[in-house]
Amino acid sequence: MNKQDLIQLLTDNEMDSLFEQLKSRQRNSGEQVLLESQWKDLQSRQRSGTISYDQANLEAARLRKGLLELIDMSFSVPSSPAISSENNPPFTSKAIRSGMLAASIAGAALLVYLLVFQLLPLLNPADAGVDKQSDPSKSTTTLAATGGKPGKARSLNISAAEPLTFSPGDEQYERVYSVIKGKVESIGGGRCLVTLKIGLDFKGIINTILSNDKFRLVADELRGPLAPTNFLSVLIDSKSYGEGEIKFELSDAITDFSLILEGKEDRKWDFNIE
Repeated sequence: MNKQDLIQLLTDNEMDSLFEQLKSRQRNSGEQVLLESQWKDLQSRQRSGTISYDQANLEAARLRKGLLELIDMSFSVPSSPAISSENNPPFTSKAIRSGMLAASIAGAALLVYLLVFQLLPLLNPADAGVDKQSDPSKSTTTLAATGGKPGKARSLNISAAEPLTFSPGDEQYERVYSVIKGKVESIGGGRCLVTLKIGLDFKGIINTILSNDKFRLVADELRGPLAPTNFLSVLIDSKSYGEGEIKFELSDAITDFSLILEGKEDRKWDFNIE
């Protein structure tokens, strides 16, 4: 699995699968074992009811942050160890000589290139007065190669996204979600990146987490709810307000979609891309 696949497992809370995939990479085993042990301990305390809902959310957010860092580390490229001239003097001297020879050959090749392709055309009267940058045939070819006319800029309409209020219940407190701003960016390949900045006004007497788990995108063109592509975990203190961004990668063909909050299909925002 690639890095994005592992992040998707983390986003979907598929922790068992994520730990199995990380084990297969056989790197950072110490950190992985510690995080897996903490995750299992948290699950055990949740089942036994010895930890509160909000405390469990805080610990889960900390563990997810650690797992995200672990995923980044597992895909980092280790720096090559330095070659000791003391232990390998013949090899080092040979490498230096080879490098000098390669540099000489590269310099000679560059000189030939300059003479043949850059200087000689200036001496050819047949080319005098020709502006190669303004050659219309070249412009046409370039336009065709890039797929014709460039696509026009698109914008995300958030005018229908009024603040949504959730009443107290399920060990939670009153909370008001709002859309601060949104944008859509082309990322090529017939796809775009939708970014929404979300605000949460929390009325509880203990803190809470604004996380990507709270949001799922649905559209007629999709086979099911779509989770954010980024990881979001913002700690919001009691009776406070916080903000965070969630991102979704969509096909350019999708122009209308909805965002479901906290898994409640009757509590959603509708958007359209213009």
